[in-house]
Amino acid sequence: MFNVEAFQEALVLVFSFNTLMWLAIGVFIGVGVGAMPGLTATTGVALMLPLTFTLSQAAGLGLLIGLYKGAIYGGSISAISFATPGTSEAAATVFDGHKMMQRGQGKKALLMALYASVTADFLSDVITIMVAPMLALIALQFGPSERFWLMVLAVCLLGALSGAHLAKGMLSAALGLYIGTMGPDPISSVARNTFDLWWLADGVHLVPLVVGIFAMGAMLEKAVELMRESRRAQVLKDSVKGLFSVGGEGLTFREYLSCWKEMAIGLGVGTFVGMLPGLGSTVGAFMSYGIAKQVSPEKRIGTGRLEGIAAAEAGNNATVGPTLVPLLAFGIPGSAVAALIGAALMLQGATPGPRMFELYPTVVYSLFIILLIGNIFNLGIGRIFAFVYAKLGELPAPLLVPIVMLMAVIGAYAYANNPYDVLMMLVFGLLGYFMRMFKIPEAPLVITFLLAPPAEENLRRGLLINEGDWIAALFHSPLAIGLALGVVVLTWLSSRVRIMERMQAVSREAQDG
Repeated sequence: MFNVEAFQEALVLVFSFNTLMWLAIGVFIGVGVGAMPGLTATTGVALMLPLTFTLSQAAGLGLLIGLYKGAIYGGSISAISFATPGTSEAAATVFDGHKMMQRGQGKKALLMALYASVTADFLSDVITIMVAPMLALIALQFGPSERFWLMVLAVCLLGALSGAHLAKGMLSAALGLYIGTMGPDPISSVARNTFDLWWLADGVHLVPLVVGIFAMGAMLEKAVELMRESRRAQVLKDSVKGLFSVGGEGLTFREYLSCWKEMAIGLGVGTFVGMLPGLGSTVGAFMSYGIAKQVSPEKRIGTGRLEGIAAAEAGNNATVGPTLVPLLAFGIPGSAVAALIGAALMLQGATPGPRMFELYPTVVYSLFIILLIGNIFNLGIGRIFAFVYAKLGELPAPLLVPIVMLMAVIGAYAYANNPYDVLMMLVFGLLGYFMRMFKIPEAPLVITFLLAPPAEENLRRGLLINEGDWIAALFHSPLAIGLALGVVVLTWLSSRVRIMERMQAVSREAQDG
């Protein structure tokens, strides 16, 4: 039910100078993070998470959501300028964007990427605002058994959809579940899995974990790559001076409207993909690009066409809002960034979930308003600074790596002024590096780390209600039985699909040989 008083309070909070300033800062940093190869939206949000502890809820949300939106778009800048996508989400943009750059149409390509990104992002945010409350009403009918199986289903979906191999996705999810059980259990507060280390008595803190896994892990990988270089070589980038000329070829409104079909495809695919835990914006971009290419073969997408840029950028940016839907409706993060935003809310006292609309309506309305006006900031800042940020692709890695590492150490220590948090961050940084080296996805680990405590709490609560009867606790209702069957079916289908893919790959290799 719409709460007018809470909505008015949210308007006052969001349209304050402090919140708008941090939203602008978030978008500004995000576009730069996205434009720098090696840094991702997840890395940027993880590094900024400790800063949100000193901000109000609205300002903290503005910083993180602004950074998220800016980074997803920012990856297209280096993808178009240098054929080096700043983020994996922008990899599909390279196919058409860089070809246009080589033809002297770089300004037109960058503007198409910006407008397609903002258009799809805004419309998907509207869909998010409409869908999330309805799903939350449904989720309120869930009891402990249903919530437990829903979280198990989310873990299976994450493991199945994240990464090229089912086993690697499930391994990452299992690691997250184990780490999430360290410290006191949610019912009796008895410490478990602490290895008799007193500084683990309260469990693993979220900030050292995410900063280590994402930021430090990525920088260790980059540092090893630098050490493996036998000699220093200056890679000459394509010239982008044409982007700064006043007489450069811009994008006309007619050209923008001519790509409406591709933007619609990106909007539909990206919104759907964003609502599914574990898929993410990279899948949204490539699926949208592939579908647009098949639907309109006469447009020759892939040869340097605006339609290809529009499809890819609409597809990845349309996932930004919808990835928050499972977080708000069920308390299940849809992506690693959604998990970090959920963590920021939890650390400020607003636990994501179906009751959030009832208990914290002002926070929910603030989040929705920030999602919408964040697109305006993304459009303005992207329009002004896109051509300047194109130069960030030339930032040397030997300078970037130590700066980000130092920020990771400061962020981990600033969380609780505890040196052991820095130690944990370094341990998780090594874990993140090895996961990257062996192509094990990191997102399932972080998301299941957040899901482990509520899943265990709901299981224990169900057992208490049913006086220790496991059958009654696990299969309390037809819905719980249906969700349990969904877990079995999803796991079987995932393994079946992977087996078929491997058999087809072996068959192709035999035919080629």
